[in-house]
Amino acid sequence: MHRLAKVSLLLIVAASVAVSLFAAKKEYFTEDEIDLIRDAQDLTARVPAYLKLAERRLIFLGLMEKSAQQIEKEKKEKEKRAKEDKKSVDPRATAKKAPLDDTSYLDDFTPAELLRGYIQALEEITTNIDDAYSRKLDVRDSLEDLAKFVGDTLPMLEKFKPKNDAERLALQDAVDKAKQTAADTKEALSVVPKTEKKRK
Repeated sequence: MHRLAKVSLLLIVAASVAVSLFAAKKEYFTEDEIDLIRDAQDLTARVPAYLKLAERRLIFLGLMEKSAQQIEKEKKEKEKRAKEDKKSVDPRATAKKAPLDDTSYLDDFTPAELLRGYIQALEEITTNIDDAYSRKLDVRDSLEDLAKFVGDTLPMLEKFKPKNDAERLALQDAVDKAKQTAADTKEALSVVPKTEKKRK
């Protein structure tokens, strides 16, 4: 009887440790990025925000290049900030954090963590789409955007050359997640009706 009680107690302790480890899931987004997501309340804003975070990680890893449109937008942002800095009397009073379009803040992450950030973005997008769909909201455009993004980025991921086991494992997980997301999205698109309205 005592042996059975000990085994039960060990199982309970093991289960609680596993739960606490699961609960302490590592975050692969910065506080500023989390704020950006929080500000994007509806699905049509939130999905592009997550896609942008995933894209930044691929750009930082050298797997993707910024579009001409992104480069032009960043140039205009820098010019605008320079004008604002000149106008202010005390630069410390208007000091701002680096804009999120500047990917230098990603230098704090390892390549494996950047790949895990890509995975986290895909997971968050699918969770948000599932939630919106369960509330009978229109998710077609978001599904199409996700399908295109995964289709475009999967070949880029496969070009990544891991330098250690952590990177190799993260890459495999990212490729698996992208393939699974592509399959799930394709299936969802066959179920979710096409919308009649045109995108803005």
